[in-house]
Amino acid sequence: MLPDSRTSIAMPLFLLGAAIAASFLASSGPVQWMDNGMFLANAREGHYFSESLGPLEHPLYQLLNSVFFTLFGPRALSLLNSLLLVPLAWIVYRLAQSLGAGPRQAVLAGAATVLAHGVFWVSTKAEVYLLHTLFVLLAYTLQFNDSNRLTPLKKLFMIGVLTGMAASTHQLTFVVLLPLYLHLLYLYKARVLITLPGFMLGFAAAAVAVFNDLNTGLGLLDIARRYLTGASATIAGPEWQGSLLRFDELLEERNAAILVLLSLIGPQLAGLLLFPKESRLRLLWSAALLNLVFAISYNVTDRFTFFLPGVAMLSIIGMIQLRRVLPHNVTRSTLLNLSVLSSPTVVLLAYSLYANGVIHFPEHKEKLPYRDDIRYFMVPYLRDRSAEQFVRAYEQVVPNGALIIADWTPMGAMRSGQAIGLLGGRRLAMCDDNVAIRAALNSNSVYLPRLSYCETLTQNYGLEEQPAGYSLQAN
Repeated sequence: MLPDSRTSIAMPLFLLGAAIAASFLASSGPVQWMDNGMFLANAREGHYFSESLGPLEHPLYQLLNSVFFTLFGPRALSLLNSLLLVPLAWIVYRLAQSLGAGPRQAVLAGAATVLAHGVFWVSTKAEVYLLHTLFVLLAYTLQFNDSNRLTPLKKLFMIGVLTGMAASTHQLTFVVLLPLYLHLLYLYKARVLITLPGFMLGFAAAAVAVFNDLNTGLGLLDIARRYLTGASATIAGPEWQGSLLRFDELLEERNAAILVLLSLIGPQLAGLLLFPKESRLRLLWSAALLNLVFAISYNVTDRFTFFLPGVAMLSIIGMIQLRRVLPHNVTRSTLLNLSVLSSPTVVLLAYSLYANGVIHFPEHKEKLPYRDDIRYFMVPYLRDRSAEQFVRAYEQVVPNGALIIADWTPMGAMRSGQAIGLLGGRRLAMCDDNVAIRAALNSNSVYLPRLSYCETLTQNYGLEEQPAGYSLQAN
């Protein structure tokens, strides 16, 4: 029997298990930068439900995080996304099989998904996108399930529930599931409305936020618009409308766009380029392409994290297509196995060349102490504990009672550090917060981890460089 046979899944299973284990080993730990640290810190506060449905809210993820933190603590919470790789691999396996892949190709698709740059990066952080990807992929898996026990109405209702759960996790839901709903509308016509009560049930985690917003006088359309884009005529806050579909910014923001494309290294690239003939595969391909177009044109730095559902879909399509185009011999089995390792191999090789000065990558204008931006964003396969290193070092620099003013990135590290007992007694404030700096200088001291994003604060005060960051001095 050829090694490419359906029963020969020992090596694919080993690759999948090793990939998931590698995520645990590469975890960034209980102290993390940016949003990731904020998620960890917010979980400690015990707010199980979002109070308002703003654009930065993720009600179901917040509920899960808070419950998980209460039960298991911060260190276990930092490993939650590594744990979620197990159900992700199972869903990819089931979805791949429903699309015609054999057990071997289905397991390899799961391994390729886990090892893809964006998926692996998110798995090592406290981040919302992996949980969201589970619900989105489950919706497609359910649609392609041919079980006689699932009547069309049952299937539509359950897809509605999954849509609601995904939507209460992240707004990306409405992009990735659009092709599926157009397909459902074509198949079932008016019966697709049965998804609405399912959606309401799945969206239950956001119910408290919706009721609170209704009590403030907002209408349902206003609430929906604010949740999706941040735009609101009555509530101030961040807006994303100006960041959507910014193809005109791709050249200027090419570094962020390239990070999205890193997730195409591997069988995913074959899945994108080899257009499938089978209708189910075409539906999945169109969803993945729409996801890619949206992610790469979304004008934010971490846009690569928006591409996780598309990565999984293209991994499945790629494995199926590669099996068809590669010669049917012993070599095919080896090539399919090796394709799974493409992403870590290419990324680690490029980083080694960069680290040895052979090639150059652009870096942030003002580095954060202890963080190598290239390694942090580009090489998730190597463990990065720079946030915890920074907080522990900063604890030695900043005296008890001092005020620390920082931008979003180091603030996430410091708040998550306080959640595990570091930086105790230090007060934290954002750069744009209205804080009494002069009073703080008179009573104690004021520190800045870096000057970027806080330049206006330095106009009226002197600066003294510290081993990590700066301290403000009264003029």
